Amino acid sequence: MIIKLTGQLTYKGTNYAIVETGGVGYQVYLSSSTLADLPGGSEVELWTHEHVREELRDLYGFRSERERGLFLELLDVSGVGPKMAQNIMSLGKVEEIERRIDAGDVAWMSRVPGVGKKTAQKIILELKGKLTDIGSSDPLGSEVVSALMNLGYSREQANQAAVQSEEGPVEERLKAALKALAR
Repeated sequence: MIIKLTGQLTYKGTNYAIVETGGVGYQVYLSSSTLADLPGGSEVELWTHEHVREELRDLYGFRSERERGLFLELLDVSGVGPKMAQNIMSLGKVEEIERRIDAGDVAWMSRVPGVGKKTAQKIILELKGKLTDIGSSDPLGSEVVSALMNLGYSREQANQAAVQSEEGPVEERLKAALKALAR
């Protein structure tokens, strides 16, 4: 699975970019806001999610691990696929999307093509309160949460375990969080 991609941005399409690394060009689907932020012809680093279906493999790209985390949380909502999640990501910056979800802004979420009022309500119901990350006030806690999510734990599980291990260096906090999750 491809988690991170670093290379030369060689082409920008309407909803994707081509990133060339090691002589191979990868088509990476991006939200419109991320695509607009990428400078053409320069070296880029993208967090990615590889979505595999029957005979198709799509690569979705993000500027930060936090943006990737929000995308994955959206995918966990029943009825939300990667294209819809990417369209939701195009609404703005991660912080704004998280704030609007926590505020229950159904009308704002319904602006996304394919997201009706009921789907917007479902997304808000399932994600409200789950998106606040302890890392906003604790950078080491953010690293612990990120490491736990990379190990397959949900954001909610990772946040709860990271809160129980709030002292010491990252390695000690991660060990304590893993012990808490093992209980």
